Amino acid sequence: MKQLALDLQLPESFDFDDFLIGPNLEAFLALKAAAEREASDNCIYLWGAQAVGKSHLLHATISRAASLGLFARYWDAAQSALDESAHGYELLAVDHVDALDADGQIALFGLINAQREAGRVIVSAGSLPPAQMPVREDLSTRLGWGLVFEIGEPADEDKAILLRHRARARGCDIDESVCRWLVTHQSRDLGSLTALLDRLDRAALAASRPLTLPFVRETLQAGE
Repeated sequence: MKQLALDLQLPESFDFDDFLIGPNLEAFLALKAAAEREASDNCIYLWGAQAVGKSHLLHATISRAASLGLFARYWDAAQSALDESAHGYELLAVDHVDALDADGQIALFGLINAQREAGRVIVSAGSLPPAQMPVREDLSTRLGWGLVFEIGEPADEDKAILLRHRARARGCDIDESVCRWLVTHQSRDLGSLTALLDRLDRAALAASRPLTLPFVRETLQAGE
């Protein structure tokens, strides 16, 4: 008889402490400094492939800034259009710049200018470096005004460490060999890997079995 696995998910953590730094130490330190009012530049742009941690870093920056009393906000351009309410924040993060329509690009152009003139910080992220972004030329220039960092993918061994850390945070004791197997035999996309780990954890709980490599293989073969 299977145990009923209640779908109670831990809230997603977006702290700096939960970010797998890997090859991104410079970007990590620059954003941490920005959140702690110690930025060397008040305009920071991140770029890189999907699911390498850009959104995590933006969320972490806003979370740290807010915890220190800054008036800070994360804005996902893929979910809602930029408008006048984005002005006035001491630290503003604009994610998925690629998704901005023509009006949104004009709005971001104005926001970057306003933030810099007021000595406030703006951090943003997209999939490509500023010069290659499919946006207005004046906006691509603004995105490259300050610090620009490519967010690189961590090594497979680091991904395995992250998966084990996430499993333990959920109260699941998982062997390192399982994490390594998932990284090398499943999608290397961190978002997909963590979603798969969560699914396997629920399946193990429902079956009242430990999350071992034989169980993982059996579950994936069964398509559960």
